[in-house]
Amino acid sequence: MAKHQFFEDIRKFPNLLCLYRLVAIVVSVTFFLCEYPVIGSTLGLTAGLTDYWDGIYARKHNMVTKLGALLDTVADLLFNFFVISAAVVMDVWPIWVLYLWGFRDLVVLAMRASAGQLGFVIPSNRLGKWASNFIFYAMFLMPLVWALTSSEYRYADFVQAHFHPMFCEGMWWFAFIGLLIGIAMQWKAAYDYAKVYIHKYDEVHRAQKENEENENIESTDDF
Repeated sequence: MAKHQFFEDIRKFPNLLCLYRLVAIVVSVTFFLCEYPVIGSTLGLTAGLTDYWDGIYARKHNMVTKLGALLDTVADLLFNFFVISAAVVMDVWPIWVLYLWGFRDLVVLAMRASAGQLGFVIPSNRLGKWASNFIFYAMFLMPLVWALTSSEYRYADFVQAHFHPMFCEGMWWFAFIGLLIGIAMQWKAAYDYAKVYIHKYDEVHRAQKENEENENIESTDDF
C-alpha cells in the first residue's frame, strides 16, 4: 500500500502542536464564555505559545512542511478570530475591532491565494511578526480585563472590592492600545505585502507577454 505523505507529515511533532492549538482555542473560548477566565486564559496562553514552539522545533529538527505552514496559518487565524469575537460578545472590545482585523486578513489571504496561482510567494515580514506579538499579549489580557471590568462576572463584587477602578480602567486601556497597535502594524505589513504582490504581478505579466511575442515570432518564421 502506498504511503500517504499527508499522514506522515501530520504526525510530526510541530504539526501536532498546531492541531493542539486548534483544539485549545475552541476550548479556551468556551471557558471564557462560561465565565471561567483563569482556565480560559491558561489554555489560551499555552495555545499561543505553541505558535512559537512549533516553528522553532520544526526549523531546528528539519521538520518544516507545507502542511505545517497551512496548519499554522489556519490556527493563527482561528485563534485571533475566536478570541476577538469572544471579547466582542463579552463587551470587552467594540465590534469594529473585529472588522478591522478581519478585513485586513481577508485581503492578505486573497493576495496570497492569487500569488500562489501566479506562481510566486509573498513572504511574511518582521513587522507582521511583531504585530502578532502585540495582538497576542492583548488577547491574553482580555479575560483579565473582562474579570476586572464586567459586572456580569460571577465574582464581580469580590473583584470590585479589591481592585481600584482606575487600575481596572488602566488595564483595559493597556490591553486595548496594544491590540490597536498590533492591528495597525498588521495593516502596514499588508501594505508592504501589496507592494510585493504588485511588483511580482508585473513581472509575471511581462514574462507572459514576452513568451507570447516569442511564440508569435516563431510561428511567423515557420511560414
